Amino acid sequence: MQMVTVPQLYCPFPSRINPRVDEIDRHTTDWLREFELLRTEQMHEKFRRYKFAWMTARVYPDADYDLLCAANDLYTWLFILDDQLDHLTPETAKIREKASLQEAISNFVDILRYDRTVPRGTDAILASLSDFWARMKPMSRPSWQCQFILGLRATFEAAIWEAGNARKGRPPTATQYMQMRPWFAGANIGTDMIEVAAKVHLPVYVLQHEHFVRLVDLSRRAVCWANDLFSLSKEVAHGDEHNLVLVLKQERGATLEEAIQETAQIHDAEIRLFQELRGRLPSFGDEIDADVARYVDALGIMIRGFMDWSIYDTARYQFVYDRT
Repeated sequence: MQMVTVPQLYCPFPSRINPRVDEIDRHTTDWLREFELLRTEQMHEKFRRYKFAWMTARVYPDADYDLLCAANDLYTWLFILDDQLDHLTPETAKIREKASLQEAISNFVDILRYDRTVPRGTDAILASLSDFWARMKPMSRPSWQCQFILGLRATFEAAIWEAGNARKGRPPTATQYMQMRPWFAGANIGTDMIEVAAKVHLPVYVLQHEHFVRLVDLSRRAVCWANDLFSLSKEVAHGDEHNLVLVLKQERGATLEEAIQETAQIHDAEIRLFQELRGRLPSFGDEIDADVARYVDALGIMIRGFMDWSIYDTARYQFVYDRT
C-alpha cells in the first residue's frame, strides 16, 4: 500500500470525547455478534481495530448513552455495507448491480417507514436495521424520523450512482463528485443525527434558512474532503477512483502531491467559509439563537471528531499526518 502524507488541515473546533466510549464499544461488539453481521473472527478483529465507538463518542460527546449505542451500531452497519460495496469478490459482485441496490433500498425504507420487524436469524442486515430503528424511535420526533428515512434513501441512491461509475469505468468530473460525495458518504446522516444527539430542535424556518442550509452543507463537505485525504492510500490500493484527490489528479493532469495539496486547500477554504457564515446568521430571537449556536457548535465538533478519530484512533486508514 502506498503511504501518503496528508498536510495539516485547518480545524479550529474543540476536540472532545464522551467518557463512556469503552462501554459503547463493548455494546456494539456484542450487537455485531448477536446479529451475526460479521462472518469470521478475523473480521471481528478488523472491526475492533477500526474503533468506531471512538468516532461516535467524539462526534457526539454530549449525547446520552442509549443514543450513542444506537448511533454507533448504525455507523458500524453502514461501514459493513460500505466494505461490501468496495471490496467485491466474484461471489459478491452482484451487490453492486443497480437492481440489487434498489431492492436493498426498498427493504430498508419498508423497515423504517412501516416499523417492520425482521426476526433475528433471518437476514442479518435487515434484522439489525430493524433493531436499530426500534430503539431509535422512542428517542426521536416523528419529523426527525421522516427526515432520517429520506436521508438514508438518498445515501443509498447516491451509492447506485457511485457503483454505476465504477462498473462502467467512468470516473466523475470534479463538479459531479463534489456534489454527490456527501450523499454516498452518508455525511447527511451524520448531521441529521445532531438533532437527537444534542437535543436541539430547531424550527423549520431556521432549518431552511439559506445560511443555515449552507453551514450544514459545508460541514458535510469538510468531513468528506478530510476523509478523502485520510482514506487515499486505502482507495488507491483497492483501485477506487471515487476520491477527490484522484478526481482532481485526472481532471487537472496533476501529480498526486499537487492533487493532495489542492484537496487540503479546498477543505481549509470551506472551513473558513463555515466560520464566516456562522457569523452572518440573522437573529431568530434570543431563545432560538441559543439553540442555533448549540447546533452550529455541534457541527464544528462533528468535523473535529471525524478528523481526530482518523488521526489518533482508527486503524482503518494508513497515512502520515504532517503537523509542521
